[in-house]
Parts: sequence; C-alpha cells; structure tokens
Amino acid sequence: MRTRKRGFTLVELMIVLAIIAIVAAFAIPNLMKSRMSANETSCVGSLRAIMSAEATYMNRYGVYGSLAQLSAEDLIDNSLATGKKSGYLIGEIVTGFDYSYCFAGAPIEDGKSGAKEYCVTQKGTLYEADFDTSAMSTDNGTTWVPGEGDVPDTFTTAPEDDSDNWTPISE
Repeated sequence: MRTRKRGFTLVELMIVLAIIAIVAAFAIPNLMKSRMSANETSCVGSLRAIMSAEATYMNRYGVYGSLAQLSAEDLIDNSLATGKKSGYLIGEIVTGFDYSYCFAGAPIEDGKSGAKEYCVTQKGTLYEADFDTSAMSTDNGTTWVPGEGDVPDTFTTAPEDDSDNWTPISE
C-alpha cells in the first residue's frame, strides 16, 4: 500500500505564482499613479504654504522673503527650505518681471515622482504646466535663474502671459 505525501505539486505552485503576477501587473501601475498624484498634491500644498508664509512675512517686515528667511521665522518647514519635499524640487524662480516672488515646484524624476510643474506668484494664483524638467536640481541652492544651467527657458515667461504653457488651477 502506497502512502501519498502531502504538499503542493509544481503545477499548483506555478498557478498560484501566475495569479500573483497578474494581480501585481494591475496593482503596481495604479500604485505608481497614486503616488505621483499624492506628490503633486503635496507640491500644490507646499506652494500654498509658501504663499501664506510670504503674506505673514510681508506683514512683519514689509518685504517678501526667501525660503531660508521664511524657514528662519518658522513660517515653513525645513524640508521646504532645503528645496526638496515629497518627490518635488521647490525653488524661487528669478523671472525678471515685476513679481515680488515666484516659487515653483518641479518633479525630481519627471514622469515618475510627478508629471506636472507648478508655480505661484504674489498675485495668489497657482499655475500648472508640463515641461521637461528632468535636468533640474537644487545643487546650486533654491534660487533658479531660467536659461542658466538646469532651469528650462520656459520659466522666463510670466505665467499670466503664457496661457499656452501655464494653466491656472486656483484663484
């Protein structure tokens, strides 16, 4: 009389692995999209926090401040002052226009940590765009001069005057 050993056959194990692979194929892209969306939402929230901090700083000192000055006054958190938060680079864009300030956020890995760029000026409107910012960094600090180094030339145009690239997302 033969006794049967208990356990799974190779075919049964292969079927289970195939099911797991199919589930992962559907779940991972959705997870990545959710993460990108969360990073983008965090960037918008960070720019709103900067806008609020600038209003407070202006009321205290009569001028707008840099990220370092806002952080020194505990108006923004330290991660914003370093220029990196939630998969985004945050920096001040030197536009050469009549802005008292213009801050922007660009994904650290364009297309992976986020797909859109965002900016806000002292006028209080948030804008979004879709540029190639894959070369941007905060290696030289959090002040970005368009056309110099890794900052796209498209940042030189005032968002209010460039409706082909910048779209307002809030008033």
